Amino acid sequence: MAREVPRELSGRTVRKDQLEDLVEVVEREFPSSSERMFSIAGEDGVHKDISFETVMKAAGRPAVVDNLTISDRDGDKSFTFEAKRGLIKIKAEGGERHFPVGFCEEVQGILRTRTSRLRRILPARMRFLTHWCLAVEAVMALTAILATSLLVGWVAAVSAACASVAALLITWITRRHFTTYILLKDDAREPWKRTEKLALIGMSVPVIVALIVNGPNWLKDDGAPTTPKSGSTGHSSSDRSGSTASRAAASALSRDTERSPLAKITVKPPVGVAGEPFVLTGAGFQPGADVWVELVAGPGTTLSKDKAERHLVRVNNKGEIGPEKITVGRGVCCTDGTIRVVVAPEGKMAAVETTYKLA
Repeated sequence: MAREVPRELSGRTVRKDQLEDLVEVVEREFPSSSERMFSIAGEDGVHKDISFETVMKAAGRPAVVDNLTISDRDGDKSFTFEAKRGLIKIKAEGGERHFPVGFCEEVQGILRTRTSRLRRILPARMRFLTHWCLAVEAVMALTAILATSLLVGWVAAVSAACASVAALLITWITRRHFTTYILLKDDAREPWKRTEKLALIGMSVPVIVALIVNGPNWLKDDGAPTTPKSGSTGHSSSDRSGSTASRAAASALSRDTERSPLAKITVKPPVGVAGEPFVLTGAGFQPGADVWVELVAGPGTTLSKDKAERHLVRVNNKGEIGPEKITVGRGVCCTDGTIRVVVAPEGKMAAVETTYKLA
């Protein structure tokens, strides 16, 4: 009974000298064969002939192919070599009992030249496994980026994106390493296909953009944070009004002032009785910055010396302040008057204010 010995090898780069050695051992083992067949799958179809030179000429003499078949038969002996995109199959059958095993080992020895030990340990269908790895990693990357950006912040999101792209790149390079390339010229190199280039660009662009946009803030946030102190300090109403007015005027006239149309503050409730608290919230400020919250006498109102409020508050990593509980002292006069609630960020950003109506 004829003995059949099949073998499967992972995809790899087969150099021109290795291919020549393979053709030589086939011609030596089947010297008088008339059933030898070479086949190359190109962009314009599959080219077959008994002469490898004829097949190369018909295919346009390509420098690199990823699909090659060599088959031969002599009586009850047969051999097939089939190289596909991610897998190489060899099969010897018939003849004397030592032929299938011995010939397959000789062919594998030719293809294993300069092959790492790791490749021998990993499964033959390694390129097929990387398809699933890339799909799983892509889903995990998207989930990690969305989750960290929503729950933690942009710094963690950028870190997750960088880690995810690194994992995807490693898997992609591994996938190329286990892809079959038949080099038909001495100076040929493994090509990069258009889809592979687009995939690499697609993975890299989001991270590059995130680093460019958020990099300066990230570096700025690396500085040692200072713990803001909150409290109230007493000042005369005239001194406070004058200092606040002069600072507001200087802020308005300075050319270096950086205005933020998105910064806003609100007080709830908007109307209340002196001696009762209201809650201040705000958004649109620079994350991590310090802001001064001040109560300033408005139209129809005077603030007693010991009832003025001034707090230093730290903006959170989302650019928000508050909720900050503030109490208007009972010494404020008068009913139907207005209190100006001013939030003045440290630095070049202009102050933002709203009003609190006394009932």
